[in-house]
Amino acid sequence: MSAAEASGDEHAGRLIHSLRRRFGDDVRFVGAAGPHMAAAGCEVLADFTVHASMLLEPILRLPYWLRAIARLKRQIAEMRPDVHIPVDSPALNWHLIKAARKAGAMVVYYIAPQVWAWAPWRVRKLARRTDHVACILPFEQRYLRDRGVAATFVGHPLLDALPPRPDPLSDLAGAWADGDWRIAMLPGSRRGEIKANVRALHVSADLIRRHWPAARCLLAVRNAADADTVTRACRGELPRNTEVVVGRTADVLSRAHFAVAKSGTNLLQAAHFGVPLVTFYRAGRLKYYLLGRWLIRTPHLCLVNILAGRRIVPELMPWYGSARQLSSMVIDTMGDLGFLFEARRGLLEVADSLRAPGGGSASDNMADLVGDLLERRR
Repeated sequence: MSAAEASGDEHAGRLIHSLRRRFGDDVRFVGAAGPHMAAAGCEVLADFTVHASMLLEPILRLPYWLRAIARLKRQIAEMRPDVHIPVDSPALNWHLIKAARKAGAMVVYYIAPQVWAWAPWRVRKLARRTDHVACILPFEQRYLRDRGVAATFVGHPLLDALPPRPDPLSDLAGAWADGDWRIAMLPGSRRGEIKANVRALHVSADLIRRHWPAARCLLAVRNAADADTVTRACRGELPRNTEVVVGRTADVLSRAHFAVAKSGTNLLQAAHFGVPLVTFYRAGRLKYYLLGRWLIRTPHLCLVNILAGRRIVPELMPWYGSARQLSSMVIDTMGDLGFLFEARRGLLEVADSLRAPGGGSASDNMADLVGDLLERRR
């Protein structure tokens, strides 16, 4: 198995537990793994999750990546595994799946690379180098099958890890009428993202306080180190209506009336809880104009809008860091109660469309898929 991002490591860790339930204890798991996979019993040959990065950062670490990938290829050739399960992270896994096929392994890709968004020409490579692809977005199954890839929608693993929705959901009309908002602010998961985004969230929280003095902003981060990054980025001066909440993002969203979030998987968490939001993704102008605008092939850039097929979430993507632009969009959106209810309906529909078919979990469906493929191969 191979994962390079923290989220992929988490999903792969749950998959290992499902595979053990499917096959029993007589299975050996080996690979590029993070702490979740290791805790589930995977032997760690390399851990890329501690160096996970985006955009141009991998270029700076290119020698490290090349050495590590070359070593993993040699180990795959020596071990000759029965199955290779690459998890997301195409930058790593394109290299490894070729080596796995050469070693005679069956390749079942979990969390299909989003070639439909940024690299449609790579679909043929995906067809050549995989035996099957497990999709976590419902439209991917048809998209890939129509282009010669054996693909199955198994459900989105993020939704398996979330607590149930509260009943009733947060009172949008009451918050809008009396100004007693609870607002989730999600600056991102990487230290660089947090440092780059938190000042604009600070400005937005301050403007929200001026419009609605009773509003409370909860700035949610994963751990104490991220909280320290927030404090230093704000120079220890958060707006009076804002507090930092550590390790409770799902809980914050379950009680929120609104959210301001860096685009990412946290949007699916917001969708699950029916929280209307504004989303943004910071990019450098030069980087976007030289690269991003030529690679991205979708009319919308944030995932929930792509899945809905329409704009249910106002998005600033690309966003170049203007706090005024972000805060203005936040105030305008919060002031439109009709839009907030329409956004909630759309977000709940998106979340429901991602649930694992058959009433189980995405990881259990993936384990069954791997088992069925192995039985056919015999």
